[in-house]
Amino acid sequence: MKTRQLLGILSSLLPIALCGCAKWDNFVQPESGVYGKLTDAENGQPLQLRQPGGGTVRFIQWDNVKYPNPGTTDIELKANGEFSSTQFFAGTYKALPRDGAFLYQPADSATVALTNGNKTEVNFKVTPFYRVSASVSDSTFTYTITKPAANTSTKISQIIFMINDYAIVDESVSSNTSGYFINLWRQDIPSATTDASIVGIPRTFTFRWAETHLPKGDYYFRVGVRTTAVAKYNYSPVIKANVR
Repeated sequence: MKTRQLLGILSSLLPIALCGCAKWDNFVQPESGVYGKLTDAENGQPLQLRQPGGGTVRFIQWDNVKYPNPGTTDIELKANGEFSSTQFFAGTYKALPRDGAFLYQPADSATVALTNGNKTEVNFKVTPFYRVSASVSDSTFTYTITKPAANTSTKISQIIFMINDYAIVDESVSSNTSGYFINLWRQDIPSATTDASIVGIPRTFTFRWAETHLPKGDYYFRVGVRTTAVAKYNYSPVIKANVR
């Protein structure tokens, strides 16, 4: 009889214990989101970035009372400058683009109020260090580099020419991972060479297709230019062309 009574008491206490555990385990989950894009401040065009590694947008918790030592969250930029995340707690944040081949003043950071259950849009205008336009005919790049007026501090240190057999083209990809190949060519620019002797002037670069060890056909091409300021490139749009 005593055993039955004890089992009855334990059975009645079990739901209470489980409810208590549920309360302790019921932590608030992040339910706010943010999305947006970076565009060229002078012409409104999408940026040409590497993904990943082309830059981030940093969000800083902006409540000195609640967060005296605010944490930061960095969202990786996509290749076209867009970004998004749904893993934020509601609150006020300061946001700014960073770690990219573009000019942006931290003082111009945006204040963003995020609320539960909603995705808030925030966009930024930045100035790329350089802009690159390019075309390809067979094995010859024709390209022009321009320098925005806002960029008064950097200098071109390297130009690269890349090919790939699919539409993602940057210095981290290859066209033939199984064997010997060359699919990227670098031109280091001497320190004595001024930007004025390069920018705004159509230039060409021709490579020997035999160096790639690839069959002829349709490929994707891109030109990149790096500055002395950061070890990241500004790129031309990706170009699809046929090598005959």
